[in-house]
Amino acid sequence: MASKKIIMTKHAAERMLERKMSISEIERFLEKCVRIFDKVSGAILCIYKQGSGKYYTLVIDEDDSQTTILTGYESAKWQIEQYHKVKKDGRTKVH
Repeated sequence: MASKKIIMTKHAAERMLERKMSISEIERFLEKCVRIFDKVSGAILCIYKQGSGKYYTLVIDEDDSQTTILTGYESAKWQIEQYHKVKKDGRTKVH
């Protein structure tokens, strides 16, 4: 992960500030999240669990050299269910 550049849209940076999330936390979340391709929006959803019971979703776009964070928010119920399904199966990505 260290070799990939992380870029945030202005909107994403504002959301991360509101949630008091540091760049080091975001780097850790990107390393440990479950990535799900949302067929409806075409986005990559990076879902992670923070602490005891808080789930967050980062909407990202990524290629070999960089990850762009488009926005972040508290995960919806269906996203949390997908997170658990993927974790149970021992995977980190669903397409």
